[in-house]
Amino acid sequence: MARPSADILARDLTRLLHDLAAMHGELAAMMSEKLDAIRVADTERISAITAQEITLAARVREREGLRRQMTRKIIEELGLVEPPDAKIRLSELAERLAEPRRSQLLSAVEGLKVVLKNMEQLRIVTTLVSREMLKHLGEILVSMTSGGLGNDVYGRTGQKQRSNVAHVFEAVG
Repeated sequence: MARPSADILARDLTRLLHDLAAMHGELAAMMSEKLDAIRVADTERISAITAQEITLAARVREREGLRRQMTRKIIEELGLVEPPDAKIRLSELAERLAEPRRSQLLSAVEGLKVVLKNMEQLRIVTTLVSREMLKHLGEILVSMTSGGLGNDVYGRTGQKQRSNVAHVFEAVG
């Protein structure tokens, strides 16, 4: 069985990079939608989006593994000697290809970089929002479980006494 040439592999890698860019674009759209759901506290929508994100992220990981395999095969086909754990940038690899594959691969790489940069910005915003929400939730839980110090009250004898403060969870259940 004949091995695919570096040109065919580069063509397929370019297609794969476009697919990855589209998948990351979908993830970015989901992240934006999740932020909107967080703004209106729509927990059902947040859960649904999270489930979709998990499924899509698994597909992205699978495709990323395929990208690594294809990159290794192109390196082998070009006769480049790379240590097994060496990482070559796709832009460096593209420079060793003939036109039009070189420019096609470079274009696909740049497109993916743009989408990933957008995702990173969304990830930062989502992380900050989530951190703030968790901080507030922690404060609510402390308030509900601590009951506070309580107020001084006067008993039947006219002496100051501490009131018996019940925690919210003790009071309701």
